[in-house]
Parts: sequence; C-alpha cells; structure tokens
Amino acid sequence: MWSVHSIRELCAIHLDLLVHERYYHGSVYIDSSNASSDLMHEAYLGREQTYLKHFFLEHYLERVGYVIGMTYGSLVYVDGFSGPWRSAGENFEDTSFMIAIRRLRKVREGIENAGRKVDIRCIFVEKDPKSFASLKQAVSGVTDLEVKPIPGEFENVIPEILDFIGKRFSLTFIDPTGWTGFALRRIAPILRHRPGEVIINYMTDFLNRFGDQPEHAQSFDEMMGGTGYAGLDEAGKIAFYSERIRQVGAFEHVTSTRIKYPYADRSYFHLIYATRHLKGLEEFRRVEEKEIEEQERIILEATEFRRLVRGGQRSLFSPEELAGRRSFESELIEQKAKATNRLNRLLDERRRVSYEDVLRSLLELPLVFESIIQEIIRNEKERGRIRIEGQTARERKVKKGHYLVRI
Repeated sequence: MWSVHSIRELCAIHLDLLVHERYYHGSVYIDSSNASSDLMHEAYLGREQTYLKHFFLEHYLERVGYVIGMTYGSLVYVDGFSGPWRSAGENFEDTSFMIAIRRLRKVREGIENAGRKVDIRCIFVEKDPKSFASLKQAVSGVTDLEVKPIPGEFENVIPEILDFIGKRFSLTFIDPTGWTGFALRRIAPILRHRPGEVIINYMTDFLNRFGDQPEHAQSFDEMMGGTGYAGLDEAGKIAFYSERIRQVGAFEHVTSTRIKYPYADRSYFHLIYATRHLKGLEEFRRVEEKEIEEQERIILEATEFRRLVRGGQRSLFSPEELAGRRSFESELIEQKAKATNRLNRLLDERRRVSYEDVLRSLLELPLVFESIIQEIIRNEKERGRIRIEGQTARERKVKKGHYLVRI
C-alpha cells in the first residue's frame, strides 16, 4: 500500500511531469519561459476542457490567421465574451484574449518576415464591470497591435464592433459561460459580415441538461434561433443549430468539433465553426486532428492523476503507451463510414465530381480528415467503383484539379 507521504510525493512528481510536458511542448504557454511550474499546472488543473479549448484556439488562429493575413492584408479578431474568468496567472496568460494576442503577434511577424504588411486588430468585449476593468488593465500595455476593449453586452455592442471592423476580414470567437447573451437574431449582423468567419462555443452540457425544460424554453429558443429542436438528441440539436447558423450567416460550410469531460465519455461542449471558404474548412479539420490527439493525452493524464489522488497505484504504462485505448476510436470509425456513404451518394448523383467538391462535402463531417478521405478514395478505387481523372501514374494521392468518376 502507498503511504500518504508516498502518494503526495508521487502526485508532486506527476504534476511536475505534466507541467513540463504539457505546457512546454506545443501548448499555449510555449512563450512563457519565465512563468513558474506552479502557475502552469494551477492554470488548468481541474479545467482540462478549458486548456483544450485554448489549445484549439491558438492553433486555429495561427493557421487561419496567417492565410487570411496573406490573402486579405488585414484581419480583426473579435472575442465577444473576453472575461477574464478564473485566471490563475498574474498577467492573465491563461485567458483567451492573451492567448489571441500572443498568437496574432506571431502571425504578424511571420507575414512581415515574408516581406508583406498586415493590419491586425483585436476587439475584446466584456459585460461584467469588474472583469472589464481587469481586461482593460491587462491589454493597456499592448502597443504593437491595435486593441479595442469594449464594455457591455456582446449583443448590444455589435454595431460598434462592425464599425471598427469596417471592410476587414473578421474572426469572431463567441465563448459564453452559458446559453444567453448571443441570441441568434441579435448576432445575425456579425454572422453576415463579409469577409468573416465565426467560432461559437456551443455549451452542449447545458443544452443536454436544461434544453428541454419549459422554464428555459424562451432563452434557448432565442439562442437556437427558433423552435423545432425539442426532443432531439445531442447530435440532432447540434445539426439544428449549425443549419440555423448556416442560413442566417449565409455560410458555405458549418461544422463542429467535440470537447469531452476528462473523466467521462460525454460532451462538455462543441466548437461550431462557420466559414465561406474551403481553405478555412481544411485548416479547421487539420487543427481538430491535432486537438483530438492532445485531448486523448489529456484524458489519460487526468485519469492517471485522479487515480493517484484517490490513493491508487500508478499505472505501469505512460500515456503514450496507453494511446491504443483511444476514446475517439469508435467515433473515427463511424465517421469514416458516414464519409464513405456520403462520397458514394455524391458520385451516384453526379457521376463525376471534382476533388475540391469532395473535400467541401466530406470535410464538413467531424473527425473526417483529408488523410481519411484519401484512404476512402483508395479503397473505392481498389474495389473498382471509381477512377481518378487527371491523375498521372506517378501521383499517389488525389489532388485538387483531379476528378472522381463513377465506373
């Protein structure tokens, strides 16, 4: 049996290992070399889902921000619910607004190093007076990016936001603490802004628990943009909301990715993404592929830490060695089957489909990455069901410009 002293020692060692591995390799704190390890694990311990959201945000901003900056020459990042909330850092290093500032600086530097100029601006909105005071103070020292903190309800200040955006490309992050403050009718003007993209934190857990309760019906109807979702399961409600976002914002693509509870196989929230460009969809799926690998690792680490805290013996295997027990594995298999069926329906209807159109259709499915699409196409080709038009004998992968033809 482990003694209390031994357990505490192991927990301390384990935390140090998690801190150095998690926060110094590809995380939001890779730039914070002067921060203490206590701050690092304190920032996200017990808030693993927030870490994963921030992991996704920073990688999305880096990949998409660079593409937008190079293409349009300007972009405005909008955070509609900036906080800060529950920040463990003196300088708010673990908040979405500081993560965005750090990442957008890197985007700007990368574009400028490529010999191009880019105009990057940020809008941070917060309704709580105390939090807004902290937000304003935190960004007051930022002089290399134009930052505009706005006090008030996100819904109410959208005209001011749009005036600041002008004709620039907008990346809008809507990350509420509940399900109010972003009624679909009220946020419609920013959804319709062109050019622009949106990520919305859909609080799945709240919707699952309270979405069908009569006392909350009006507030949920306002958020969802109407009725018709009552009685739907989780996937059905997400599909309903995604379609409403697509219609209201006139988006070409709306998709999502799921963040789970670290200790249970159920959804905490979904990040719903709306874009009008195939490139945005491609980048979103690339970030999701990285994020689910990180999510698997975090789930294993959190489970191991909980075992230690409760007095259990430490596993003989590292999280990497346990990676075969992937909680997303069954979902990946299911989504691959859905993608295969969708491809075959597309080919049955049109007989000849460009690879770009295949990507537009299949990448809207969560957990369907381009590598999976390539595998599906190879399988269908080997079965003699399709041929690839435009592909040379030396080309191993299907590329843009190629066509899939039903045999």
